[in-house]
Amino acid sequence: MDAATLSANFEARERAATELRSLTDEFAGKDMSAEAREKESNLLDAIADYDGRVKRGVEAIKASESVSMLMAGLKGTGSASGKRETQDKLAETATQLRSLGLHEAVTFAPEKRAVVDTTTGKNVIPRTLFGQLLAEAVERSTVMRNGASVLTTSGGESIDFTVVTGRASASIVAENANIPESTPATVQRSIGAFKYAYASVVSTEFVQDQALDLIGFLVGDAGPALGHGMGQHFLAGTGTGQPKGILNAAPAAVATYVAGAKDNTVSDALIDLFYELASSYRGNAVFVVSDKTAAIMRKLKDANGQYLWQSALTAGAPDTFNGKAVATDVAVPDDKVLFGDLSKYKVRLAGPLRVERSVDAKFGTDQIVYRFIQRADGLLVDERSAKVLTVTPKP
Repeated sequence: MDAATLSANFEARERAATELRSLTDEFAGKDMSAEAREKESNLLDAIADYDGRVKRGVEAIKASESVSMLMAGLKGTGSASGKRETQDKLAETATQLRSLGLHEAVTFAPEKRAVVDTTTGKNVIPRTLFGQLLAEAVERSTVMRNGASVLTTSGGESIDFTVVTGRASASIVAENANIPESTPATVQRSIGAFKYAYASVVSTEFVQDQALDLIGFLVGDAGPALGHGMGQHFLAGTGTGQPKGILNAAPAAVATYVAGAKDNTVSDALIDLFYELASSYRGNAVFVVSDKTAAIMRKLKDANGQYLWQSALTAGAPDTFNGKAVATDVAVPDDKVLFGDLSKYKVRLAGPLRVERSVDAKFGTDQIVYRFIQRADGLLVDERSAKVLTVTPKP
């Protein structure tokens, strides 16, 4: 590949990169349309292709005779003036190569922190950034915070689960009589891994000047983003292109509440919901509702005028309704009430939480990019463990 072809490939690469930046800016803070996502994918593929062509061209130039002669000049052959001239030529060639963008661009390396107080020899940061991020993500996920089972795997290959939809039953059998068959009702489901990612861009000055606690800033920024992204899908995900949330996996309750209907109250429907769940699951079950529904539940009273809602008396303890913990989440629709044992929801974390940084991705603006990636999926492995009540508006 000659220099002209190499330059043309780099210019085409720059045009594609500029177009990609414009597309990203256009959809900043909002979801991309299907057409925009396809365009983004095509641009990324084109940039990768041009990068490969440029790299191969550089390797060809480095193997050429002229570059070999220049390199030989640095090894001490010839006069002092000749060496200086050769070095000047080599510097000029290197400048030309750099002008073609031939540097390590967008290389991400795992973030490592080993901050030690030289006086005491102790870690200044007692908890790792990774631990704080994962804890913050769990805190923002109602399902994970309330007892979901977490499975951690090294990879993201699909795992098959046998999901229980009904239990076997036993009965009295007379002497010498045939024993009837009864097997649990099951279906096969698989759990994979969806990539949840977030990038935080900060200025070099921000990092160097320590204007704020960098760790605290990143944890407070990225942790909630990951937790909210995963958490809303663990609750209300459709199962198509995202995890199937417990609201869509759990069976509908027989109990219903029709607003304004005669002889029908919210409290009656919620108590019916409570007893629809098998007693073996009720011990660990919690209510999960929207804030609007929680406000309604908070005002309900029993026949003696006592509130069914009890506020927690100690910090960190949940409020309760009819003796069971209540959690609220914006992902729950106002017309739904979930009651179930969330430990039967399996959260799969595929691979470790990746925290990586790059000083080259935003080289032109002198910014540092921290990116956070966690692959995850979720599955309700026992559909008898939860019920969903639907509140029907007044006819």
